[in-house]
Parts: sequence; C-alpha cells; structure tokens
Amino acid sequence: MLARTVRRWLVPAVLVFAWLCAPGAAAGAEGVRQRSQIAEDLYDVDFVDADRGWAVGTFGAVYRTADGGRTWQAQPTPTAQHLYGVSFADAASGWAVGRSGEIVHTADGGLHWTEQRSHAHEHLFAVDFIDSREGWAVGDWGVVLHTADGGATWEDRSLPADQIVYAVDFLDHGRGWMVGEFGTILHTRDGGQSWVKQDAGTHKTFFGVAAVSAETAWAVGIDGLVVRTRDGGTSWDLQHGQREAASFEKGGFAGLLDSPGFYDVEIRGGKGYVVGDVGNVLVSEDGGETWTGSLLPAPWRLSWIRGLSVLPSGRGMLVGASGLTFSVDGKQMRFSQLPR
Repeated sequence: MLARTVRRWLVPAVLVFAWLCAPGAAAGAEGVRQRSQIAEDLYDVDFVDADRGWAVGTFGAVYRTADGGRTWQAQPTPTAQHLYGVSFADAASGWAVGRSGEIVHTADGGLHWTEQRSHAHEHLFAVDFIDSREGWAVGDWGVVLHTADGGATWEDRSLPADQIVYAVDFLDHGRGWMVGEFGTILHTRDGGQSWVKQDAGTHKTFFGVAAVSAETAWAVGIDGLVVRTRDGGTSWDLQHGQREAASFEKGGFAGLLDSPGFYDVEIRGGKGYVVGDVGNVLVSEDGGETWTGSLLPAPWRLSWIRGLSVLPSGRGMLVGASGLTFSVDGKQMRFSQLPR
C-alpha cells in the first residue's frame, strides 16, 4: 500500500518542492491577514442544503458549517485516521471513510460520531449514500463495500482485480459508476450485482466521477483529463487533456503545470466544476458542454483542491490543502478560509 500511496501523491509533492525552490515564489503572500480556522488538509466536503455542510481531512478531522461555509466548527470523532470521503443522506445521517478501512457515522448531524466495523483494512477513498440506509465505499486493492442497513453491517463486494478505486457515484438504487487507476470505469444498472467495464480510450488514472442521468456522466483524472459519456458509457468523449502521452513525459514540470491532475467533478443546476492540482478549477456554465479554466489567487495558486459539493442552484463549495475552503457560483469565487 505504501508504494501506491507514494505514487498517488508524488506529483503534488514534487510540484510544491519545485515551487519553494523557485526565486521569489512566495512573495505574493506578503500582507495577507486572513488566516484559516482549519489547520488540516481537507479531502472532501458534502452539503445537504445552502447552509449545512461537512468537510473531512487529516487526522480524523471533521468540520461542520451552518452558514454556507462562512464559518466552520470542529466536530470530535473517535479516530485519528485520515478521512478521505464524506457523504450525508440528510441533515442528520452521515458517513466518512478513510485510511485502514476506517468508517465513522453520525445520526445527529455530527454532534456524535461512532465507528462502524467493515472488516476491511484497505484505505477507503470515497463513500456515496443513496439514502439513510444504502451506501457504497470504495478504495485500495479493489475494495468495494456495500451496506443496506445504514452501515450496521457492510458487505464485501470487492473487485476480482487488484486495482485502486478512487470514486463512486450512484444516481439511484440501481445505476452507478466507479472509477480508478489504469483507466478503470465500471458501470452497474442492477444495484451493484454486476459491473460492466467501460472503455474511455485511456490507461490514465481517474480520480473523480459524476453522473447526472442514466446516459450522461463525467470522469476526471491525471494530466488534466476530462471525459464525458452521453450514451450510458458506451462511448466517452474527450473534453480536456490528452488520452495518451503524460504531460511530464512531454514537457517535464512545465507540462505538469499546464496539465494538472483533476480530483473531483460535479455538475448541478446547469453549472459544473472540476478541481485539482496547482490551484486549478474548470468551470462550466452550460451543463458541462464547455469548460473554462480559473486559478486561485497568486499566493495560493499551487494549493491543491481535492473535493467539492454542488447544490441544485449550481453554487458549490470547494476544499483542499491546509484548510482551504471557498464557494463558487459559476466563475465567481468567495474565500472563507485561506491556507496559512
């Protein structure tokens, strides 16, 4: 698992090291007065309405907002494991997953969190609950977990192949997608009883997936890759990046800066967002038909952005390195917490 973890985070670490060594790289941060209330790196966020949301991160961190992300309050959890994914079925019922098979659950909006036993020891990178009873968690070594009783019991539905699964998104109790390393895209129409492999024409790793209908979904990954299907996954169209040659192979660090990895994607309310390394955000204001790039302000431009949650209105909350949180509404950004 260590080799996989190193491989997953090597590129962001190298980029930060290169930036720190560059002359004058941090000069733009002078005079910044706003400090983050959140010290931990944040990996995922989930909102249930315009006001209430939760973000999770390193060392068991869970933060809750009740004012749309303007302020955040820490919530105690029974774990010190890094938490990589969070999903709330409603304002009361939520789950977070992380390292070494960790699953924690709240039934009261995060006032109290308890551990749930999954008997999995692999890292879990994502979780998606369809309602307060049925949910899925995915992660390292092809682990796939399913519950139909709110996590009281978790059933092992792991893949036969040894491949990391980074993201899962279900439309309803029947239809869903999973994505992962080596170009893996898997689709189910029968509630996960069977999974069909779909070909996006690449062996590059996918980190995020989002479906808006039975026919239309997006997947994002390394080297600025964004692909979309409009036929249920029979074919996938390239919208951003390249299917084959890696940017590092083509242009070294300059190529990596031009084509950063993307970690998450979501489209709602006619607006879409893709987030990733080097302060990059892709924004769509036409339901994912076209994408334009946006960057964080200069002092935080090399911060990575790991997770997002988008409301039906199209407004979204994005989270990332060193407690970074900010809201987006199309191309408009409002920062509530900035990295120190």
